Amino acid sequence: MTGKIIIVGLGNYGIDELPFGVYKFLKHHPFVYTRTLDHPVIEILTSEGVVFQSFDEVYESNSGFNEVYEDIVSQLMTKARNSDTDIVYTVPGHPRVAETTTVKLEAYAQQDDDIEIKVLGGKSFIDDIFEAVKVDPNDGFTLLDATSLSSEQLNIRTHTLITQVFSSMTAGDLKVTLMSRYDDEQIVFIIDGAHANGANVIETPLYELDHHPDIFSNLTSVFIKRVENDATYMSDFDYATGIIDRLVDDEIGCPWDKIQTHQTLKRYLLEETFELFEAIDNEDDWHMIEELGDILLQVLLHASIGKKEGYFDINEVVQSLSEKMIRRHPHIFGEAHAETEEDLKHIWADAKAKEGKVQRVKFEKVFAEHFMKLYDKTKNMSLDEAALKDYLEQGGDKS
Repeated sequence: MTGKIIIVGLGNYGIDELPFGVYKFLKHHPFVYTRTLDHPVIEILTSEGVVFQSFDEVYESNSGFNEVYEDIVSQLMTKARNSDTDIVYTVPGHPRVAETTTVKLEAYAQQDDDIEIKVLGGKSFIDDIFEAVKVDPNDGFTLLDATSLSSEQLNIRTHTLITQVFSSMTAGDLKVTLMSRYDDEQIVFIIDGAHANGANVIETPLYELDHHPDIFSNLTSVFIKRVENDATYMSDFDYATGIIDRLVDDEIGCPWDKIQTHQTLKRYLLEETFELFEAIDNEDDWHMIEELGDILLQVLLHASIGKKEGYFDINEVVQSLSEKMIRRHPHIFGEAHAETEEDLKHIWADAKAKEGKVQRVKFEKVFAEHFMKLYDKTKNMSLDEAALKDYLEQGGDKS
């Protein structure tokens, strides 16, 4: 016997905005499961005789949202297997918009031939939110969940709509995450109860996002317009790449940068490396930031030249690095185990062998050791540039 779960969207606000077909369907199913009773439509349907059994207690008995959703899904799957009738399960909004339990139910159903999932849509909140902030969604936007948000998901180049901002505590956690990519003064919109006839909207700087406790509910979202201020992009890797691409462009680039080659840039990588040595030895964090930036500049210059010449670009450089680090750390990203430095040597050697690396003389290690010794001998000497050059040409002999 195949069990069926019908996921029904309650819409984003009141009964007047619930599609008539959905209303009739629910009226013909007098017993309904619901993720939460905290929705305006449920109160009215209850008064009309529909009985709801909620999963609100699941939120209290689990420590995180993923556990909550897993628990709800598990219970629904069990009920569907043991029921002679369809299981009707309601969720706020539209079941396919920012509803994690829908995603999990369909994922489990794909692995279980005994369970069938059907979705009966309600009105999504998205249209009404964009109307509330007077923004065209056709400009592009990113939809995110505040309960599972990480800074890596943020894209300041598009409008961002964040759901599930149901409390001041959630808003506070969200604020900290957003501040990793947005300026503290960035204007954000808190939108509660968006519907066809309006919404409760608060426009506030990001640093005050959690200072409005009375607005937060299960129908609250946060909207951030795409960033137009160039200063905000200064910490963005793609923005930095674009700057260097422009500098080396043959038509609009800088007269110096656009004529550089991989060969002409070699000495500058050494120069910047020695400047970083100095910053490290002086324990000067701000100087380290500057010099690490100068070394990154060398990487980006080589990548932009490679891109201009059609051979490679920065994405291939990053891809090569990521693949190598994962490949050479199976004890972190795979099943291998390492307890000692000797274990790591064997793992590293095996990884290199699988890459087809041919054993060769490590000239770079010899050069590095030689230069490090010279650097350590001379870094505290009171020598001007000419004296240091003369000293090095004599092989490090001051006599």
